[in-house]
Amino acid sequence: MSEITYKVINNNEVAKIAEIFGDYIIQFNCFHFGEGCLSLVAYDNDVPVGIISTYPLGYPRPLEHLKDAYIDVLEVDERYRKQGIARGMITRTEKWAKDNGYRQIRSWSSEDKNEAIPMWYALDYCMCPAKIWVEWCEKIVDGFYVAKKL
Repeated sequence: MSEITYKVINNNEVAKIAEIFGDYIIQFNCFHFGEGCLSLVAYDNDVPVGIISTYPLGYPRPLEHLKDAYIDVLEVDERYRKQGIARGMITRTEKWAKDNGYRQIRSWSSEDKNEAIPMWYALDYCMCPAKIWVEWCEKIVDGFYVAKKL
């Protein structure tokens, strides 16, 4: 494996990335751009091998003035897992979030991604089991929330 590089991407690059990671990225608007957002791709040479996208997520009333950085998508190509790529994307995202005034970063993952649990713990995230209603598949999905104070 050559050296992995990390690049902030723009909306023009999403279609190419969806060819590798799947159309769900476009269908469910997993990449976020604009103020308060960060979308990174990990590359092995010119091949995308990891993705992460983060946006500001607010709280309900009466805390609507607060917001956290929320990781909407985090994926690493199966052939590149357990090599520190997700960790590299998360630590870069945490630095960006802190530099942009976010006090916390959080995410949610379905239970089929439980191989990531050791990584979340190693990166000092708190975890909480959760069930959420997923509109696009119209069912309750088991998973877990993760959060970290920055």
